[in-house]
Amino acid sequence: MISIARERKNADEQKIIIEAQRIKIGKETVETQQLAAEADAELKKAEPALDAAQAAIAMLDKKYIAEIKSFNTPPPDVATVMNAVMIVLGKEPSWVVAKKELADSNFIKKVMDYDKENISQVILKKIEKYTRMDNFKPEHVTKISLAAGALCSWVRSLEDYSKALKVVAPKRAKKLYAEQQLEKK
Repeated sequence: MISIARERKNADEQKIIIEAQRIKIGKETVETQQLAAEADAELKKAEPALDAAQAAIAMLDKKYIAEIKSFNTPPPDVATVMNAVMIVLGKEPSWVVAKKELADSNFIKKVMDYDKENISQVILKKIEKYTRMDNFKPEHVTKISLAAGALCSWVRSLEDYSKALKVVAPKRAKKLYAEQQLEKK
């Protein structure tokens, strides 16, 4: 009887420990799901604008690029957009460099294939100088040049997406860590 009572006591203690772990795992699962939902929501806010900008750029052809390239001295708003684009592409922000880039037959491909997941903080800081300008708005720039308007939209969208990604990245890391911990249990 004493042995049975001792085993029952041990079993009851184990049951309490297991129940506490089950509750803890349940809470961690809920937290992981919340982190995933928050991360997805943040990215979903930025993705439509980025997709729209990519679509606008995909519709550009050599005719539109030639329109920008044809300016000896571009309108100030077009020059501003091209300077921002050059910064994103890691080039010197000048009209001379922009014209050389526009002459590259792969210019649109470079823009389309740009690694939006890994924009450096330095580039973001530099383009912020442009994106804060009142005239750096796609709807404004499009009136001057359709191609410059699409590129303006692209730069703004990259900035928004990158900022959202900076918020989401730590949440993704926490989610991944929590999932790994749950798998171990």
